[in-house]
Amino acid sequence: MMWTESFSALLWMGLPVLGGYILWQSTLCKTDAGEDKAASLARILALFGIVVATPPMLCLIFWVNTLSVDRALLLCTVGVCVQGSGSLAGWLIGRWARLPAVDRASFFLGGASSNVLTFGGITVVLLLSSAEDPYAEISLADLMIYRLLESPYYYVIAWPLAASIAGADHSGPVRFREHVRDAVRGPNMAPIVGIAAGVVLSLLGIPRPEMLDGTAEILVKLAIVVLGISVGIGLRRAAPLRHLKACLCISAIKFLLMPLVAISMALLLGFDGRTLQVILIAACMPVAFMAVVGATLYRLDVELVGSFWVFTTTGMIVVVPLLSAIIGLIAK
Repeated sequence: MMWTESFSALLWMGLPVLGGYILWQSTLCKTDAGEDKAASLARILALFGIVVATPPMLCLIFWVNTLSVDRALLLCTVGVCVQGSGSLAGWLIGRWARLPAVDRASFFLGGASSNVLTFGGITVVLLLSSAEDPYAEISLADLMIYRLLESPYYYVIAWPLAASIAGADHSGPVRFREHVRDAVRGPNMAPIVGIAAGVVLSLLGIPRPEMLDGTAEILVKLAIVVLGISVGIGLRRAAPLRHLKACLCISAIKFLLMPLVAISMALLLGFDGRTLQVILIAACMPVAFMAVVGATLYRLDVELVGSFWVFTTTGMIVVVPLLSAIIGLIAK
């Protein structure tokens, strides 16, 4: 059963990405202005995933969330601290290796981003479903609380800092107010609206209709398909073999350092059982494609960051079965 669940998770992660890559290779790259068309399609798909699929999913999950406010605050603190540890480690590696400023910023950005929403979501659904929680909605609620501060951290802290590390010659002046404004006004706030709606419905004591049971799981799968295709289209910007040593370094951060930081903090704060399983899964996720978006925006080394994404995502072939075995040892 363990291997079946692991294989299913890998298929859900890989097939949409492969589909997007095939779409690029077979069609988009052969058309006039193929790069522009690919970028536009990838953006439309990403916006659909973020604005259409994710908010109702989060609303349904938080509608039945049972975690207390104080534990929720601690859980999202663990999440942002784990991301911060990845950022710091990436920056330190770049500084220790005496890399150019743009490459240091690229390492920083790779360490800062993790694919918790989609890859984390499908892994939780497939590995933590149980008789008591057949659609893994309680586990998904823990996962979404874990990543509650993820978007503000990315757009308000990590991206401007990456631009600052790269230097004005490459990215222009860093305007923190503009980034805060964009984070608040942009589509990235749509998931926050979904969370707020779910919390309000829960606090009002309105029971969720039984007909909506399992809908969140469907929306998780819809989001991973749409965002996976978007990511696959972007695979044209990657050369992991050319950057193998760098990819191994970022993989050590993602699959060794960050899980160790997460588990240490979780145990110190008294998390156990299902929530500890969720924290471990979230901390083991690969570099998110949003890192490539940030690298493009600030004129960093897009090929290097894209290689981080490809290499760590491919690494999930090993990581997911290991996760499945390890979380089985953690009592629910």
